[in-house]
Amino acid sequence: MIGWDWDTRNRTLFADHGSRQSISAAITLPFSTVKYWIANYQFVKYVPLTHGFFFSFLEGIDYGQPLGDTTAVPPYRNFFGGGPDNVRGFRESRLGPKDQFGNPYGGNMRITSQNELVFPMPAKYAQTARVSFFFDMGGVYYTGNTIKFYGPDNVSPINYGFSGWPSVRRSVGLAVQWLAPLGLFRFSFGVPINAQHGNGLTTWGDEKEGFQFSVGNAF
Repeated sequence: MIGWDWDTRNRTLFADHGSRQSISAAITLPFSTVKYWIANYQFVKYVPLTHGFFFSFLEGIDYGQPLGDTTAVPPYRNFFGGGPDNVRGFRESRLGPKDQFGNPYGGNMRITSQNELVFPMPAKYAQTARVSFFFDMGGVYYTGNTIKFYGPDNVSPINYGFSGWPSVRRSVGLAVQWLAPLGLFRFSFGVPINAQHGNGLTTWGDEKEGFQFSVGNAF
């Protein structure tokens, strides 16, 4: 695995200006039974505005492809979307391809775009808390043709390929980050804009989840 990282943020946690780019790639060894490659790219940017407001942007793409006689990226290397780290307002890891039981299968392509207007905070809380309005976009897709996906009837085929803007899920909402002694707590309430509604027969619907909570790093 190889990678490259370029970081000009003024601080790692709760930055308010600067940017970061990171690229990584991995490929299986030539003598491996299953052969594939995986690549990841992420761009983070903070843009100061006025009176303590600023924009933050996180844009990323993850992609994998099989090599040689391997027909698909193995399921354990698939990408999953939805939730605090992808498109808030959709259930975590449940966007994109689903198996015959409606469970997330994952895909070989993931798009992430989290865009936030961050509100000013009193000086005493500026390094430990953050409140923002967000607009998220993204999704998980399968770009190959060797795996077939079907609806609840196990007969109707479903195409999970990337088809441009209509296939990108979107949501808006409010987010709060709080740096506590036990770690960084993240809360959000998201409202999906274009969730797909399933009909119980030929299509699986997107699973929505308004309030979400996680513990982890801020971008």
